[in-house]
Order: sequence, then structure tokens, then C-alpha cells
Amino acid sequence: TSARIVLIDAARNVLGTFAPSLSDAAELHLQKLGVEIHLGHAVEKIDSDGVIVAGERIASKTVIWTAGVTPSPAGKWLGVETDRAGRVRIQPDLRVPNHPEIFVVGDTASLDQDGKPLAGVAQVAMQQGRYAGKLIRRQLAGKKAPKPFRYFDKGTMAVVGKGWAVLQSGKIRLHGLFAWLAWAFIHITFLSQLSLKISVLLQWGWLFLTGQRGSRLIVNYRESAATSATPPTVVANDRAPKPLSAATISSK
Repeated sequence: TSARIVLIDAARNVLGTFAPSLSDAAELHLQKLGVEIHLGHAVEKIDSDGVIVAGERIASKTVIWTAGVTPSPAGKWLGVETDRAGRVRIQPDLRVPNHPEIFVVGDTASLDQDGKPLAGVAQVAMQQGRYAGKLIRRQLAGKKAPKPFRYFDKGTMAVVGKGWAVLQSGKIRLHGLFAWLAWAFIHITFLSQLSLKISVLLQWGWLFLTGQRGSRLIVNYRESAATSATPPTVVANDRAPKPLSAATISSK
């Protein structure tokens, strides 16, 4: 089987937050994979037959819309000032103004650094969490508070297809297999449990070598279980018998 994949972005570049050289490399790689790219135009309409872009209809039964994230409504709970996206505006020590007992971190918080808002990504949340913990410990010990929080950008990565990624950290710019290996190593390193690291490594290795995720989706499980003494079977191999009481979705 085959599929036509069309990428539509209102921005002028693919992965616009990366250096231009990496953005261009990612766009070229996507084209080599057969992805059709439409940049500089926003989707005007989505319906059951596809999308309309710049007055042109692109027929599709499957539309995936990546619209970002919506922050927690903590600002409404607290009745405090928020930014346009609904994130709570905080001070450089990560506290809510006029509420020294409340810390807000991660993508629920709005904090500017060097005139730009910090992104709601894991790196920011982890560093803010460590800072808040340090401040609380020092406060409980009666010690002087640490310097205001400042985010240190360790770099950014993005996977673009099997065995291919882009990576930038400081002046380092990588794309291709080595960037993908670095991405995989860093992600596995940050997993908390050894058993989880081994499990993920084995799953990724299987996926890389075979192209199969080995997963299936069971629908109407309760209905199937209620009408049959034998529960539905989960099939994890394309060559195994298909279950009679469950729908399966192939990973191909």
C-alpha cells in the first residue's frame, strides 16, 4: 500500500525555529521521502473531503492538525494575570506576583527572558522545577534565596523520518544519521528506570530494523468481552491469526 502525504504550513520554512541550514536540510529530506510541501499558506477550511489551501482543494480522508498545546487553566483558578495564551505570568523567581507561596513552572507559566517568552518545552520545565526546589529548600533553611531563574538552552532536536534528525546546540549543527543517534541516546538517557530504558531500546531497535511497531488497537473491548466468554486477543505479529472479536490496525 502507499499513501500521499502533504505538509501544509503557514510559515515560510520547515522547522523555522532551527538554523536556516538545518531547516533547508529537513525540507530537502522530506521531499526525498515523497512528502509534498506547501509553505506560506494557512489552511482555509477542513471538511470531510479534505482541506482548502489558497483556494485549492486537496482531497484527503485523513487530516492531522498540529495546533500546539493549551495551558492548564491555573490562571482562572487563581484569579491572576495571564498572557494571551492563558499562561500564568510569573516573576523571575517563578512565583506568582502577590502570592509568594505559589510557584508556577513549565507550559503553565509565562516568563520572558531577553525580551522573548520561554517556550513550553520539557527543558524549561525541568530547569524551573529544579530552581523552585532549590529556592524552597534554602528558604526553609533560612538561607539567602538564589539568583533569579535563567534558562540555559542545551539545544534542540527534531526527528524527520527513520534514522534522520536535525540537532542544534550552541554552534553545533548536525543533520542526518548522527543527529538521529544523538537524539535516541539523549532520550533513552533521560528515562528514569533501567527496565524502561531497555524496553524502549529494544522497541526502537525492532522498529528501525523491521519498520513494524508490533502494536495493535482493540476497539469495543467491553462489548466484545460481554458477548464472549473468551476475551479479545491482542495480535502483535502480522503473520499471527487475526482475532475474531476485535478490530485490528496494522502498523504498516
